[in-house]
Amino acid sequence: MVHSYPLLAYIQMPLSETICVTYYTRLAVPSRLAMRHRLLAPTFCLLLAGCVGKAGDGPAPGGPDAATPGFTCDSAAVPATPPLRRLSRQQHRNAVGDLVSYLLPGDAPAILANAAALFDAVPPDKREGPGGKFGAYTRLDQTVHQEYIDATYQIATFVGAELTASPSRLGAVAGDCATNPDAGDDDACLDDFIRRFGERALRRPVSDEDIAFYRAVAGAPPFDPPDYADVIGLLLTAPWMLYFVEHGTGNSAVVPVTSYELAARLSFHFWQTTPDEELLAAARSGALATPEGYEAQLDRLVDDPRTRASIASFFSEWLYREDLEELDTRLGTPVFDAFIGDFVPGPELRERMFAEVTDMALYYTFDSGGTFSDLFTSTQSFARTDDLATLYGVPVWDGTSPPPELPDGSRVGLLTRAALLATGSANTRPIMKGVFLRKAILCDEIPPPPANANSKKPELSKTYSTRQVVEQVTEQPGTACAGCHAGFINPLGFATENFDALGRSRKSQVLYDPETGEVVGEAPIDTSSVPMLTTGATAPSKGAADLSRLMVESGKPQACFARQYFRFTFGRAESLDTDGCALAALHGRMSEGESLRDVLRSVALIDAFRMRSFDGQ
Repeated sequence: MVHSYPLLAYIQMPLSETICVTYYTRLAVPSRLAMRHRLLAPTFCLLLAGCVGKAGDGPAPGGPDAATPGFTCDSAAVPATPPLRRLSRQQHRNAVGDLVSYLLPGDAPAILANAAALFDAVPPDKREGPGGKFGAYTRLDQTVHQEYIDATYQIATFVGAELTASPSRLGAVAGDCATNPDAGDDDACLDDFIRRFGERALRRPVSDEDIAFYRAVAGAPPFDPPDYADVIGLLLTAPWMLYFVEHGTGNSAVVPVTSYELAARLSFHFWQTTPDEELLAAARSGALATPEGYEAQLDRLVDDPRTRASIASFFSEWLYREDLEELDTRLGTPVFDAFIGDFVPGPELRERMFAEVTDMALYYTFDSGGTFSDLFTSTQSFARTDDLATLYGVPVWDGTSPPPELPDGSRVGLLTRAALLATGSANTRPIMKGVFLRKAILCDEIPPPPANANSKKPELSKTYSTRQVVEQVTEQPGTACAGCHAGFINPLGFATENFDALGRSRKSQVLYDPETGEVVGEAPIDTSSVPMLTTGATAPSKGAADLSRLMVESGKPQACFARQYFRFTFGRAESLDTDGCALAALHGRMSEGESLRDVLRSVALIDAFRMRSFDGQ
């Protein structure tokens, strides 16, 4: 039998903040926690239509006015109410780890190491977003499977048991009163523990009603170690632990979040974990609600190494190309072996290419005070390994010295990095390069291909360059493909055809016999195009350097970057109608040439970061 507690009776929330969470007994689980004390473990329910959905569901990734990139700020617009967000897999793991370290710092590494398999059982988050696989983020995955409920429950019960496994551990966790009958009152001891630990686990003040609820699982005194383990397990499976539960302050459609809710937003955005003691103290004292106190905490968070790791996840997911194949799978085939020559790609090269663009972005964000334009016009290498450095013809970067200068003047900025050029085959793919740039870098919408479109990748030719083959296949006048390809997709991909399918610079394209791999000739390289970055734009581009410059001058990548970072920050798709003020604030700072660090920091200064919408609830 499954017993469900009334939702509002449990969380005591106004109807405007109804949350699709219920607690149920897990009698099928053969544990003392579930059977003796009827521990209530969280699961989602579809109580309200539309409450539980994917945060990535949203408008198609069209853009601000293509002719004049920018955003319209309507201060009266009310942002759409997002679904109740759960912590990401990484955020949950970090939060539990920090809570264990708070209670038992000396034994925490061993406990967490023993729990590694349980954490691994939490279903991985999938990259999602309004552009599909282009510019998608794991933070937008809000799917809650039964496997997620089971895994987080197992983690909670394991951690509770480990933290109370011996008198010394229990004494360190809850105080001497928990193990010494003469050290104090049992009731007061348990209540004090719930209040202290509950504030950190629930990320809010613990009320008397909370104490009564959470202590009920322990039964009547005297309390033994398993009683404390049950209380810990219950707190670690609470909705406030696993999800972002926000009430805000006030009764209007859009209200400020509380100091505790703001502390959680800051810590989970910049650190991907729960607030530390200093941040909680600022929330508790009210200092976080003052401009000075808020700025001080924001600076402290941004300067912490954990923020670098969080921003690394943003850049790595934004610039990740799912279409890039592993670079060693075609070894042994005649054409690929002839194409690679003396260079043999290994199984790690693909991820090393992605790591380089992340390192590049972090360098300009945190190490050099760089701007978004610097990221697009850089002529330095950030290759940390011999294989990638060999492709670029530069020394390996040690990560601390000034990055080496690239020898080829045509390799300029983000667009010419191997991660955005390589294919895993012997042939470049201008179409996929163009689609990636349009959707992930410019946030342009590309209509779906017609039903009869040829989905085969253009093959290597013994006579023509890859560009010529693509033009013949997709740009024939009067065909259904020509409209999108000739003016919208192909010109962006053609701009980097002076780099081969490993990302190496080339002056011409070597042609091979598709069967034997024998070299049969060469074809000239043509990187000229009219990229049409904005409506009616006719400025020509000679290649990647020109394209990068024209992109920056158009303002389109800056506007797209603002949208991408909005999605990463808020875990949902943006609305150009109701989120225009937030997007305009981010875009404005970039347009004014502020450093990437200051732009990324500034997301916590916009109203949307400190407000909560209850519109429609």
